[in-house]
Amino acid sequence: MRTRLTDFQANKLIVRFGAGLFACLFLFLASCTTPTLPETAVRQPLQVTILADGETHTVTTEAGNVRELLAEANITYGDADLIDPRLTEPLSDGLTINIIRVTESIDIIPRSIPFDRKIVRSEAMNADDPPRILQAGQAGLQETRVRIVYHDGIEQQRIPIDVTVVKEARDEIVMVGIGAVRDNLRFAGNLAYISDGTAVILRGSTLFPEQLNTGGPLDGRVFTLSPTGSHLLYTRTSTQTVGFNNSLWVLSTERGAQPRSLNISNILWADWNPARTELLQIAYTTAISTSLPPGWEANNDLWLGDVLQNEAAPFRPEQVVESYPATFGWWGGNYAWSPQGQAIAYSYANEVGVINLDAPSLEEQRRQLQQFTEYNTLADWVWVPTLSWSSDGRFLAFTNHNSSDSEAQTFDSWVVDASTGLAGDFVPDAGMWAHLHWSPENAPTDSQIAFLRTTNPLDSQRSSYTLWLMDQDGSNTRQIYPATGENSSFPRDPNFMAWGPTAQDIAFVFDDGLFLLNLESGEAFRVTQDDARVSHPTWAPYGTAVTPNLPATEIEDPAAIETPPSNNLLPNE
Repeated sequence: MRTRLTDFQANKLIVRFGAGLFACLFLFLASCTTPTLPETAVRQPLQVTILADGETHTVTTEAGNVRELLAEANITYGDADLIDPRLTEPLSDGLTINIIRVTESIDIIPRSIPFDRKIVRSEAMNADDPPRILQAGQAGLQETRVRIVYHDGIEQQRIPIDVTVVKEARDEIVMVGIGAVRDNLRFAGNLAYISDGTAVILRGSTLFPEQLNTGGPLDGRVFTLSPTGSHLLYTRTSTQTVGFNNSLWVLSTERGAQPRSLNISNILWADWNPARTELLQIAYTTAISTSLPPGWEANNDLWLGDVLQNEAAPFRPEQVVESYPATFGWWGGNYAWSPQGQAIAYSYANEVGVINLDAPSLEEQRRQLQQFTEYNTLADWVWVPTLSWSSDGRFLAFTNHNSSDSEAQTFDSWVVDASTGLAGDFVPDAGMWAHLHWSPENAPTDSQIAFLRTTNPLDSQRSSYTLWLMDQDGSNTRQIYPATGENSSFPRDPNFMAWGPTAQDIAFVFDDGLFLLNLESGEAFRVTQDDARVSHPTWAPYGTAVTPNLPATEIEDPAAIETPPSNNLLPNE
């Protein structure tokens, strides 16, 4: 049964529905209405000081930052100008803004290039003759382009751009006389050297050089006297083949001796055991001949063998090292017997170490002492340090490539303790061809080290070198030849010099000639007077063969010397 609404109930329902609809509409309209923003803050005027172009401006502004203020004040600025504080800095009352005008100019500055004085020694002039100017010196001229930076017109910085040599300086060349050495120079032991591919020996005197019968041309790879000077170990070139091919030979230094082949080929290094004076012993390394540069591939091996007095007895060497994997190993390494003969030092492109010949096992045989970055020559040759032992066999001198850059010419001379591995830098920037040589045991004072030193450390590969001396602790370094300012021409070969057995004389090659330098007097004498090219001086006795009663070097009147028999000069065969 349906119930019928009364008019009153219907009206009441309509009123409620209308009220609800109105409330919903109100809420909808309220949600669509944008909220009212607070009033914008009004900027307060600020007082700011501007320093620019030598003037001071005090302004009152409502700008927000430095950039707006400068625009408002019509003050312009360039990209190089210095503005403090920066353009984006907000302004504050009492702020000071400093504008520095930065300008630049390019100037050309001329400079005189001073000339050097070069001294040339001449045997055609006597030592007492006045110096003769062969070439007058003349200063040069260079121009340097410089960028000059100014701050508010005041110079602040000069930056060189480039240098142009307008005119090269011309050196002054002065000739001084030394006179020819006609006196006889007497010394202890025997001194041998290579002269234009032949072997020459001086037996305690410079007056009568004797040519040794080596049986063929020498290649200079090996050329060394035994500890007592009784035998010569050397390599000969082969004329039958092309490329690297040599053979190892021994020759007694007695007059009339005949060469003896050891039947060993392709030798890279060989030397006598300095501790063996009776039963002679040698060590050597070999290579394989190849058609590729440099003509060989090193085996990086090591052999020992006794050289018996009985020349009919066969040479029976024993292999100590079969092969060693080294950086740039195709070139090979350098080696040096210790004075006591118990070890052989070795060096490769990036390391220096010691091979203990008395080690009980192969694992204990080799000990690396120093490692460094190899020098990349960018050519078909390898730089390897030269090695030299102290007379007591404790220290080892060598040249170190002291840079992490493989192409940087940074070469220092070092000394390392062979027992502990502790090392020290003795001569910074000595150069890649420093070739240190420790004096023998018979020195009247503490031992010394002779070495070459580059005149241009930035390009020691091509620069000239001078001969220096230092004490065994690296102190008291001094140049001993030639005099400062003179032209210098030493070979790059590590065998450019040899100590005399009394440790008071040094034989060295200079200007392709053989010189003897007495350290006590400081005088140097040229032994060879011809144009033959000299190399590889070797002086004996040395090592354990040195005796304390060797005569000192002295000059003697040649008229007091009896002429030896004519058969002392052996023909070259």
